[in-house]
Amino acid sequence: MAEIAILGAGLRGLYIAYELEKQGHICTVFESSKRIGGALVSTRNSSGFLTEDGAHTLLINSEKIESLIQELDGLKQDIIEPDSQKLNRYILRNNQLNPLQPNPIALLKTPLLSLKAKFKLFSESFRKKQTIDTNISLYDFFAKHFGTECTDYLLDPFIAGTYAGDPKKLSARHTFPKLVKASQSNGSIIRSILSNKNRFKNKIVSFKEGLVQLPIALSQSLKQKPITETELLQITQEDQRWKVEFQTGKHSPEQRIFDTVYSTIPAHKTHTLPLADSVKNTLPDFNSVEHPPVTVLSLGFHTDQFKKPLSGFGYLIPTKEKQDYLGVLFTSAIFKNRAPKNHSLITVFIGGSRNPNMASLSEPELISTVYPKIQNCLQIKGDPAFSYSRYWEHSIPQYHVAYDNVIDQIDHFENSYPNFYLSGNYRNGIALGDCFSDFNSPI
Repeated sequence: MAEIAILGAGLRGLYIAYELEKQGHICTVFESSKRIGGALVSTRNSSGFLTEDGAHTLLINSEKIESLIQELDGLKQDIIEPDSQKLNRYILRNNQLNPLQPNPIALLKTPLLSLKAKFKLFSESFRKKQTIDTNISLYDFFAKHFGTECTDYLLDPFIAGTYAGDPKKLSARHTFPKLVKASQSNGSIIRSILSNKNRFKNKIVSFKEGLVQLPIALSQSLKQKPITETELLQITQEDQRWKVEFQTGKHSPEQRIFDTVYSTIPAHKTHTLPLADSVKNTLPDFNSVEHPPVTVLSLGFHTDQFKKPLSGFGYLIPTKEKQDYLGVLFTSAIFKNRAPKNHSLITVFIGGSRNPNMASLSEPELISTVYPKIQNCLQIKGDPAFSYSRYWEHSIPQYHVAYDNVIDQIDHFENSYPNFYLSGNYRNGIALGDCFSDFNSPI
């Protein structure tokens, strides 16, 4: 049994505490803010609209994640799934929304791609194994497999919507390691997907009052609840253990000794940890990791403002379309109870690596700049009845080409201090489900 300190009460930190407590360890979770959940912020506004500041959906793609949700008291009965798993996704091209369904017949019929692009897409299944540059960008990797048009109109908007990133800068190997391995072993990504024997049926879910219910349920399941509103004053190594001095609210400072420390705070805040200079100088250079700014803009309407009812997940925008927003989620069409009766809610994503300066505009400026384009695209009459925005100065860490350098620095730090682990979303993936990835056992 070990005494464990976990820095950060986001989903990753709470999950680590939950799993370690099941193993019999004693975990203390420190959180600087008043609330838990990190970037998961779900708010039921007085107008009845439910907004999400961060992620909007959770992809359950393994039995591990599904079992976890079933374990947590009071959570499984609050799971909600889309009204139809067949809801269309759309890609904007030439100011037209083109439906996109991941099946061969739909891809053959879609007006989104030219005949040449469709031929290149399907001929990928005959591709032979080729040597891959380990530092190849995600854009170049997909272009080699599927051609530039498919990369520009399928991959590029997807990366903007998930990473808020630029596929020409991102590392293929670090962003999509499974696909790179598939290419190396099989040659064809399509053949590898078709031959995949994993029979688990993926599903997209949320919860009745938003994704924040997940970290709340984890926190409530802990024997020792997270300590919020806590400032870390000093973290020092003593005889292969760690002394953490901290102050909670206006209480007197305290100190405790721990066998192991897990830091799950964001990469861009890691340098603020009150470590000795000799330890801090060994930390990875996370300042070299791009975290592009993003604004999440929620807009609510009376349903009769739409010429056609909202249907589908939403639409994404390729870089080539030269728009100043990344995409739109049809939030109330995906999940019930996101908007009051006879109302609809959409969520707009702005900024990212593509348009970082746009994210810092005020809410009125964003609405006046972006909304007319959305209004024209979705044929909406009049102004929004509701608006809410959240600005993230530092959003998702970008796994750029040569990200090996960052991983090597993380490994070097953990080898130098083997009972201090760095366990944020700057490794192992940025998706919400990646928060449940394996972690090092305490020493």
